Amino acid sequence: MSSVDPAQSAPAPSPPAPVAEAELVAALRADLLSARFTNDHLAGLLGPDIIDALDRDQLVPGQLRVRELLEATTPAEPSVVLSALWLLGMELSTAEVQEALPRVGVAGLCALGLVRREHHDDGEWCRPAVDLRPYQAEQRDGLADLWVVSDLSAHQLQGPLPSDHVLGIGRASLTLAASIHRRPVHTALEIGTGCGIQLLHLLDHAEHVVATDLSPRALSFTAFNLLLNAAELGLSPENIDARVELVQGSLFEPVAGRVFDLIVSNPPFVITPRSSEEQTAARYTYRDGGRRGDLLMEELLTELPQFLTDAGTAQMLGNWEIPDDAEWDARPRLWCEQLAADGPVDAWFIQRDQQTGAEYAETWLRDASTQRDLGQYRRRYAQYLEDFASRRVQAVGFGMIWMRRRSATDAAMAPWRRFEEITGPVEQPLGPVIGGTVARAEAVARDPQAVLDSTLVVASDVTEERHQRFGAVHPEVILARQGAGLRRSRPVSSAAAGLLGAADGDFTVSQLATAVASLMDEQPTEDADLEQALRAEILDLYIEGYLTQS
Repeated sequence: MSSVDPAQSAPAPSPPAPVAEAELVAALRADLLSARFTNDHLAGLLGPDIIDALDRDQLVPGQLRVRELLEATTPAEPSVVLSALWLLGMELSTAEVQEALPRVGVAGLCALGLVRREHHDDGEWCRPAVDLRPYQAEQRDGLADLWVVSDLSAHQLQGPLPSDHVLGIGRASLTLAASIHRRPVHTALEIGTGCGIQLLHLLDHAEHVVATDLSPRALSFTAFNLLLNAAELGLSPENIDARVELVQGSLFEPVAGRVFDLIVSNPPFVITPRSSEEQTAARYTYRDGGRRGDLLMEELLTELPQFLTDAGTAQMLGNWEIPDDAEWDARPRLWCEQLAADGPVDAWFIQRDQQTGAEYAETWLRDASTQRDLGQYRRRYAQYLEDFASRRVQAVGFGMIWMRRRSATDAAMAPWRRFEEITGPVEQPLGPVIGGTVARAEAVARDPQAVLDSTLVVASDVTEERHQRFGAVHPEVILARQGAGLRRSRPVSSAAAGLLGAADGDFTVSQLATAVASLMDEQPTEDADLEQALRAEILDLYIEGYLTQS
C-alpha cells in the first residue's frame, strides 16, 4: 500500500473565475433587473415550499415546478428561465437563454464565464458555469436587491469539491452578516472575503474597505460581484478602487502596519487533520487555514488587536477545541490571556453549537461531498478521529466572537470579558443586540453607581417563568426569559424577581434594591449582603438586556 494518502493529492481545479468586463456586466445587470430576478419575485413565483427546499440544497421540487412554468407559456417568463439555469442547474436551449437575457446575450454570458455552450444532435444548449443568485441585503436606506456569483454548489457538481472552490451564500456568512453591529466607520477590513458577501454589507456603513483572501479566484469573484452591484453599493463602476481594495494574501500579511476601525471575518477556521505528506494545493482554501487544530483561531485572535484603531472593534465566527475534562471556554479564555501584551482588549465569546469529534468529522466531510468517494471518506474520517485523540479533544465548539481595543481614555478600566453559551434559536438580526449589550456593559464598567441610580424597566420581550413542586409554598426556580434577540433564559433570585416586578420606572434601581432587601426576612447584617448581591445581579441583568432605561 502506498504511504501517501490519496486524499492528500490535489483535487481537480475549478473552472476559470468570471471575467469582470464592465460593458457586458452592465448589460447583464440591466437584464437581471428587467427579468425581475429578485428574492421577492422568486418567492411569489416558486412558493415557500420550493424556496425552503432550495435552502436545503434540494433541487427536484423546483425543477418540477419550473418545467411546468416553461411548458405553460411561450416564450417563458425570463425569471423562470434564469431560475432554471442558475438556481436549479437545468440545461436550456440557447434560444431560451438568449430571449431571457437579450442585452448581454449568450455570447456575452460565455465571455463573462457565466455559462457554457454544449452542442447536441438536437441543437445548442446552455449550462451554468457558475452559481448566480439574487441576494437581498438590509441597508440603512432599506432593502437592496443584489446578485451574488460564486462557484457551483456541491449539489450541482459531481464528486468532491475542487480545492479552490469559492463558496457562495451560506448559513455561516448570513449569520455573520446579520450579527455585525453596523456602526458608521471610516475604515474596515474583511479577512477571507470569498465571493464578497460581507463586503457587500460593509460598503453600506464603511467609507473605505480592504478585503483580503488567499485565493486569487475568490478575489476575481469578489471583483465581479462589486461591478455587478456597483449602483446599489454606491460605487462608481469606473473607479471601484476609490472605496475598495482587494488584496491577495493570508490573514494579516497583506495589511501589515495598517489599522482599521472595524475588522470582520468568517475565517478558514475548520479544524483539519494534518499529515507529513500533505500537499498545500489539496487544502480547501475557503475553510482550511493549514494550521494544526485550532491554532489558526489562536493566531488570528492574538494578532488582531494590533490592527485595530483605538476603540476599534472586530467580529467573526470561529471554532475552538474543547479538551477532555475542560469547560467549553478553556481555549477562548487562554487566548484572551495572551491579549494582555497589546493593552486592554474587551472580548465576548458566544458558543452557539458543540459537536463531538465524530460529529465534526461528518459535518465537514459532508460539506466537501467527500462521501461521494467512499474510500476517501473512510480514510479521512479515521484521520479526523486520530487527530482529535492525539490532542485529547473531546468536542469542538462553534460560535461568534466580538472584540474591541480600548481607547486611550478607557485604558485604565479592566478589560470586559464575557463567555456564554447560547445554543437555542435566536432572532436575527443580532447586530443591534450586540451593539446594545456592549454599550450597556461599557456603562456599567465606567460608572456602575450611575446605572443603579437610574430608573430601569423590564424590557418588553422579557417574561417570568416559575417552577415549583405541587403543594410547595414558594417556587424553587424563577426564570427570566427573553423573547427576542439572543433569547437568553436565566435563573434569578427571589430578590431580583421582586425588584423586576416593581421596576415600573417610578423609582431608581438603588431605591428598589434597598426596599426589597429590607422586606426579606433576614438579619440587618445579612440585609447589607443581600442588597449588595442584588445590586450586582441587577447590573448583570441590565447588561444582558433584561432591564432597559425607562
